[in-house]
Amino acid sequence: MTTISVLIMAAVFLMVFVKKSYYSAAESAILGRINTINGTLTASSGLSSSERTQLLYKMSEEFTEKDKFEFMFVGIDGKILATSTGFLPNDDMHLEDIIKSQKAFDGISTNIYRTQMGEKVMTATCIVHPEIDNIYAIRLVTSLDKVDNQISVLALVALLLSAAILAFSVMSGMYFVKSIVNPIRDIESSAAQISKGEFGVRIENNYNDEIGQLCDAINNMAEELGKTDEIKNDFISSISHELRTPLTAIKGWAETIDKSDNSDTIKKGTSVILSETERLYSMVENLLDFSRLQQADMKFTKEKLDLVAEISDVVIMFTPRCEQNGIKLIYDEPEDIIPVFADKSRIKQIMVNLLDNSIKYTPLGGKIKILVIYDRKKGKVSVSVVDNGKGIHAEDIDKVTQKFYKGKGSKRGSGIGLALVKEIITAHNGEFIVESEYGKYTKMTFVLNTVRSMKGK
Repeated sequence: MTTISVLIMAAVFLMVFVKKSYYSAAESAILGRINTINGTLTASSGLSSSERTQLLYKMSEEFTEKDKFEFMFVGIDGKILATSTGFLPNDDMHLEDIIKSQKAFDGISTNIYRTQMGEKVMTATCIVHPEIDNIYAIRLVTSLDKVDNQISVLALVALLLSAAILAFSVMSGMYFVKSIVNPIRDIESSAAQISKGEFGVRIENNYNDEIGQLCDAINNMAEELGKTDEIKNDFISSISHELRTPLTAIKGWAETIDKSDNSDTIKKGTSVILSETERLYSMVENLLDFSRLQQADMKFTKEKLDLVAEISDVVIMFTPRCEQNGIKLIYDEPEDIIPVFADKSRIKQIMVNLLDNSIKYTPLGGKIKILVIYDRKKGKVSVSVVDNGKGIHAEDIDKVTQKFYKGKGSKRGSGIGLALVKEIITAHNGEFIVESEYGKYTKMTFVLNTVRSMKGK
C-alpha cells in the first residue's frame, strides 16, 4: 500500500512538473515572438501612421512561423480585423485578452482558454502605442493541443513505468515471501518442535545464503541437544543404578545384622554399611558441587597453603583402599613446601576424584603413581596421577571431562567426577590435562600457579 501511494504521488508530481514546464516553454516562445513585433513597432514610432500600418501588415505577411502561431489584428472597437490565416474567429474570448493587456504594466498579457470549437489555445496580446490607424492591438494565438498530446504521451509513459515498478515490487515481494518469510516460518515451526523435546527434527536446507547458515546452526543445535538429552538419560539411568547398588548392600547387611548375634558378622556388616554410606555421601556431594559450579553458586575459601601437605593427606587416606584392591600406590613426597593460593577442601576433592577414578580402572597388581613437579622459575606446579590400567579410547579422551559423559567400557560412577575436577581447576585459574593410551596407561595432570611464600595472606 505504501508503494502504491508513493508511486501515485510521484506520478502526480511528475505530471504537474511536466505540464508546468511545457506550458512555461510555450509561454516563453509566444512572448518572445510578440515582444519582437512590439519592439519593431516601437522602433518605428517616428514613421507616419500609414507607413507603420504598411510595416505591420508586411510583418504579418512575412511572418515565418504561421504554422505555429496565428497573427491577428484587433481593432479599436475590439473586433478582429485580420488574421495571418485569413480566418476570422466568431468568438469574443479575445476581449478578455484585451482587458488583461490594458491592466498589464507593459501592455502585454497571456491567456489560456478553449475556443468555441473546443480547441485549447494560448494567446499573447500587446496594446499598440501609439495606435496605427484603427489597429488597437496585435495578438498571437497558438494551439495547446499538440502540447497536451505530448503531455498525454508522457503521462502514459509515466503510467506504464509506474505499473512496471508496481509489478516489480509485487514480484519482489512475492520473491521475498518465498525466499525469506516462508523459510522463516519453516524454521519457526521446526524450532517449536525442538523446544518441545523433539530433537530428531531437522530443517531441510536448500539455501546458500544466511538462511542456509541459520538452518545449519539450528540443525547442529538440535543434534547437540539430542546428544545432551541422550547423555542426560544415560546419566539418570547410571546414577539410579549407582545409588541402588550401595543402598541394596546397606539394606541387605542391615537386615543381616538385625537377625544375627554373631559379632564377626555384625562387625563385617557395619564395615560394609559404613563404606557404602561413605560412597553414597561422596557421590551426592559430587552431584551437589557440580550443580553449584554450573550455577556459579559454589563458594571458594582460598588461602595460602602447602600443596604437598594436602596431597600427602589424601595419599594417607587412600593407601588402605589401594592395599585392599591389590594396587601399589607410589608417591615420593617432595621435601620442599609448594605454596599455592587455593581452597584446601577443593584441592583435596580434586585428588580424591583422580585417585578414585584410577583405582576403578587399575587391575589387581597394578600401580598408581603420583608425580609432583615444581617449576620455581615459571611459578607453576603440576600434579599427575598415573596408572597402568585399561586406559581410555582415543576418541573418548577429549570427552571424559564433559558432564555426564561415560566412554566405552566405563565402570560405575556418575560421569561427573572428572567434569567436576576440571571446573574446580578452572576456578583456580589452572589447567587440566588428560593423556592416555588404551590398554597401557592413563595420566591425569592438573597445573596450578604457585605463590612466592607462605607468609602473608
